[in-house]
Amino acid sequence: MTDQLTAIDDALETGAADHGDPLTRELQELALALRADAPEPDPKFRHELGRRVRSGFPKPASLRQPLWRRALTPAFVTGLIAVPIVLIVILGGGSGDSGLDGGASSGGGGDDDAGSAAPAIVAPEPAPPQSKEFQRAADQAASSSGPAVPLPPDGGFAPGQRNRKIERSVGLELEMPVDQMARVAEQVTTVTNRHGGFVLSSSVSTGGDSAGGDFELRIPAARLRPALRDLASLADVRTQSQSGRDVTREHVTARDRLESARAERRSLLRRLELAATDEEAEAIRRRLDLVAGEINGLRAQLRGLRLRTDYAVVTVSLLPKDGDQGGGAGGSFDDALGDAGDLFVGVAGVIVRVLAVGVPLGLIALVGWLAGRAVTRRRRESALA
Repeated sequence: MTDQLTAIDDALETGAADHGDPLTRELQELALALRADAPEPDPKFRHELGRRVRSGFPKPASLRQPLWRRALTPAFVTGLIAVPIVLIVILGGGSGDSGLDGGASSGGGGDDDAGSAAPAIVAPEPAPPQSKEFQRAADQAASSSGPAVPLPPDGGFAPGQRNRKIERSVGLELEMPVDQMARVAEQVTTVTNRHGGFVLSSSVSTGGDSAGGDFELRIPAARLRPALRDLASLADVRTQSQSGRDVTREHVTARDRLESARAERRSLLRRLELAATDEEAEAIRRRLDLVAGEINGLRAQLRGLRLRTDYAVVTVSLLPKDGDQGGGAGGSFDDALGDAGDLFVGVAGVIVRVLAVGVPLGLIALVGWLAGRAVTRRRRESALA
């Protein structure tokens, strides 16, 4: 085979088929005939082909896409549409999350979900120094477990008083299985003491159909919000009510009367020193006794007002769950069913959220992939044409 190829090359160089082997000579003649029949390229085409070879076969300018069209590829468009959708879903999901305070808030309206939180007792938080105005606004939002109580405006009586005196009352009903009532009652006292309050009265019964309990608590107004949050976490919150009354007028009136009484007492003492007769001195002493009694009464009134405004009245009622007959096994089975339902609802919610994000993104990705395939096919067809 190598000898035949060498003979063909010799024939193409010399232009003559003169090999001694007849078969090889026929191959030489065939190669010469093919070379003779080969078409000659056009000189213009030969020049253009040589130029393109030297320049590395560049792509024609008409086939180059501008930068803005190359940016609008299917992948780029898919990402441009997907990013805003993901941001909207993330922001929407963040607004729907509820923290610890949010859970207490929903529980105040009677929602069982808020009360089903674990009865873990957190460490007390030190109360930071706050202004009276800020404390009033914080106390208004303190009872986050129920509807906000509208406070009287700063107008009306004593408009110059920025430090309003508000008397607050909160009612809380907690429901639980009968076998957990003793534990919850003990924790109510623990929470009250931890937040600087005290139990004014209490009664608890854990026997059969008469199971229940009532507590009357006094909790500092500055600690009302965390105290209510901890109380709501002890058991399921059935209802919560609250009320507020502005006693600023009574406080200002009593304080002004006390200052006037003290001023009158100082005046009477000066007059007593200058009394000229025993009758005049005796009349001044009788008046001093009356003023002293008035001063003591006003002091007691102010002390009571401070106690009512500095400490909120919180009444807690412990109630057995509906259908609970005191059997530990029945209550545990009901709790298990409730927990299973809550878990199912939570898992279903997560699946719905994932599908809400994944299905649109999958459709967008599918459309982009199909568009990319169509564009690629058109480019191939145009190149072949």
